[in-house]
Amino acid sequence: MLRDLLRKAQSMAEKHLPEGVRETSRKLIEQVQERAAALGGRHEARPEPPAGEPAPQDEPLDRSDPIVVVVFGYPGDAATDRVSAVFTAEGIAFRRMNLHDQPQAARQIAGVTGVMAPPYVYVRGRFWGGEGEIDGLRGLGELHTVVAGDLAGLSDEARRIGKLREEFDDALTAENIILRLRRGHILTLDDLDCWFEPGPEGQGGRLFYEGAPRAADELDQVAAEIAARSAGGDLRAVWRFEPAVSI
Repeated sequence: MLRDLLRKAQSMAEKHLPEGVRETSRKLIEQVQERAAALGGRHEARPEPPAGEPAPQDEPLDRSDPIVVVVFGYPGDAATDRVSAVFTAEGIAFRRMNLHDQPQAARQIAGVTGVMAPPYVYVRGRFWGGEGEIDGLRGLGELHTVVAGDLAGLSDEARRIGKLREEFDDALTAENIILRLRRGHILTLDDLDCWFEPGPEGQGGRLFYEGAPRAADELDQVAAEIAARSAGGDLRAVWRFEPAVSI
């Protein structure tokens, strides 16, 4: 994993940094690689909390984690605690994320969903709402159906709760990538998010790819590159977020 990240960082530096800075970057990466090799892949165990103190609940999101339910909120927030308790009671594995540690993610989620207060519950990369929506799905007996990803099996009421006005294909074709990015969806590529921000009145905009902004008119080119890399098995790509209301 560390080697992949270092390779990614070096690739980005070669593309976006001046030559003098690239040389310094290469030396730094080589030093880190040597240190990683010396460590031999050892992992340090997380220290146990002092007696009487609870273990921390919030932790960085591991993109390779099979957990499909993520609850974004703040420590001590009553609504976030209640939603977490629902998933615990239902025996549903979930990850709780601390937005205090991720202010940029908090702004991004609020902007995409139009919801200003947590919790924000994402299931399989799709925003499903907060406490009211999760309680509603549980009351209908369809919470586990949502977690299983069986959207076709949901009742009309459950679909209304999830605002399922339009369903999207996860295919990584250039056409589908363009379609979804223009609708505000986010595509994670080897742990880096790719997204598109339209300009005023739909004109222009900015594309973010490989950790750097790109011109809006490069969208077709970038989409074709992502599709080719995916077809060649050169990257891990996952659709992460969808807007609360489809455009």
